[in-house]
Order: sequence, then C-alpha cells, then structure tokens
Amino acid sequence: MESTFNINRKDETLTWQTIIDRISLGFELQDIEEDLTDDQILKFNDAIVIAPDYQREYRSSVSDESSLIESALLEIPIPPIFLASHKYKGAQVLNVVDGQHRLRAFYRFFNDNYELKDLKILKHFNGKKMTDISVSDRAELISRTVISITFRDFPGKDFELEIFNRYNKGTKPLTQQEIRHAVFGSRTNDMVNDFCLKIYNEPKSVLGKAYAISKDRFQKKACQENVFVILSILENGVIQEHENEKGVRQRLAKSPQYAETYMKDKSLSESNHGYENTHRLFQSFNKFIETLATVTEYPFSRELYGISLRGNKFQVSISMILSGIFHKLNSTSFDFENFDANDLRKYIMDLLNNSYLEDPQYKASTTNPIEIAKVVDEFGFNS
Repeated sequence: MESTFNINRKDETLTWQTIIDRISLGFELQDIEEDLTDDQILKFNDAIVIAPDYQREYRSSVSDESSLIESALLEIPIPPIFLASHKYKGAQVLNVVDGQHRLRAFYRFFNDNYELKDLKILKHFNGKKMTDISVSDRAELISRTVISITFRDFPGKDFELEIFNRYNKGTKPLTQQEIRHAVFGSRTNDMVNDFCLKIYNEPKSVLGKAYAISKDRFQKKACQENVFVILSILENGVIQEHENEKGVRQRLAKSPQYAETYMKDKSLSESNHGYENTHRLFQSFNKFIETLATVTEYPFSRELYGISLRGNKFQVSISMILSGIFHKLNSTSFDFENFDANDLRKYIMDLLNNSYLEDPQYKASTTNPIEIAKVVDEFGFNS
C-alpha cells in the first residue's frame, strides 16, 4: 500500500476512568477563551473534545444510556470507539468519529447526571446514580475497559471526511454538518458554534427570533450549516467555483457545498487576520439583520416580503439572498448605520414578490445560486 495513504492507526485498551478524564479535559479546554500557553498545550494533549452543545442537547434516551452502563457492569464488551487527531486551539486533541453515544452515556453517569432505568438484568440498580452504588461496584465500573482506535495521520481533509462517513454507521449517526464540524476545525468554526449556542439559549432575543433555531436544527447542527452558507456568500458572493479532485473548476450548485467548501478553506489556511475580518463582517451583517428585524420579526423568512407563515421562520433561500445583498452593498458606500429599514423592506418586498420565489411556473430548488444571483443583480437600493 502506498505510504501516502497511511492513516497511522493506533489501537489501545483504555479504562473508562482514563476516557472520562480526557473528556473532562476537553470541556475544560472549550471554556478557555485566551490563547493557550505551552504548558496548557501539553496538558490538553489527547483530550477528547465533544461539541459544546453535547451535554445540553442529545438525541438518545436515558434507557439506552442505562443499558450501556449495565453492559459494562456485567463485563459485556462495549463496541470500540473511533477517534481522530485534530488541532483545536493549538492543542492536539481527539475528535470522535464513532462512539459519541457510548462516551456520553458513561460521562454523564460518572457525573451523576441521570439515574439508571429500564435495566433488564441488574434490576436492583434501577433508580440509582453513580454515587448511589457501592464503592466496590464503582471501582469495578471505572476500571472496565473499551478499545480505542485512533487515526493519527490523514493524507488530506477529503480523506479524513471519507473516513468519518465510512465509520459513521451507528444507530445514532452524525449529520453531514456534524461530520464537517469534526473534520474542518478552525477559529471560524468555533465562532459559529459559539454564536449558534448563544442565540439558541436566547430564543426571544432579536437574533434568536431571526435565526429561529429549533431544538432539532440545533442538535443536528443545521444552524451551523446555515451560518457557514451565509459567511461564504458574505465573503465571496453568490456565484462561486471550486476545484474538484481532478483539478477541474466547477460552480457550486447546492447550499451545503457552500458550507463545506468554506469550512475546508478555513481549516486549511485561516490566518489571524483572516479570522478577525470574518468576525467583523459577521458582526456587521447581524447588525444589518437586527435593523431589518425592527420592521419584520423574521427577516430570514417570506414574512420579509409580506407573506405570513405559521412555521418555517428561517429559510435558507432568503438567508442567501440577504447575504448576497449585503455583499453587494458592502462593496459600495452604503450607510449601514443610518439606512431606513422600512424603505429597504419595501424595496425588497417588491423585488422578491416579482422573483422566482413567487413564480408558479418555477419548480426547481429555491436555493438555486443562479436564480439567487439574478435577484441580487437586480437589487439597486440606495440609502
């Protein structure tokens, strides 16, 4: 086998105590906002980093988690976990390729976050937390082992993404955006996750309403994908091309491609200056959205142009159009501080009501970049 495809697989047998300690280090690392010192980089080496929202929202039941704890107590083998080395805040950490459900079940139980329930064999453990079981049982549980398979090297991000997809076949599979989040780490990635977590926890704030992050969209990181599409257009415009694996340049055709291409570029070549520019640009865009929200509560929905809806308060097509409009205005002398939100909304209402979005003959995707670009090209509002 060619050496260029060596992924440096390392198989280890780890105790649950070791794994829980590494996950705890991962959470500690996530709470650090300033740059790491050399000692901290060494301290957090091989920490297991789980997404910030992982403790708060999850898609598995306590019964499922309890069953795993019961298996460990009975010495029934737990399936291996798959990890991949990754740079996070300057430290070499481990991302979870497969096994998040298992890791979370043990981490939460070891931290007294739930009582065991629906156990089929060790029924006398039902209703007990970690601190409720005997010291000897606790000692046995923390010394139980699980196989850890770690990929230390990848020949490139595309290869790493393929590995994640191949091993992501469990009962609780990751979404494509969750996989991108694990593979394409960057300061911008961290910024987007922090932003989505903040507004998810503030649903009644102006931006919380505008981005309308439901529990399902938050869990599956759909909101992060939406924000990365927005950032891609803010920086590069609507019509974009990328080079495929054969070196041929192709036009991006779907919104997830915008997110993936943008995240990959940031992961491979993000500078401090580039990050700071992205951060400022996103802040300016959100101020623009907040101003629009003074005249329409849900600016990323069809309500922006006068069509009332009960649901679907965030539509990707509208977010792409507004991002394209902002990108266009940002290249002019538009006064973002003092524009009349009512006048701008009236202009957008007329523009979108006469666009492909309200054309009964139009049957293709509403996120078609060609159609979105036409709308943006027609935009000519002056403050």
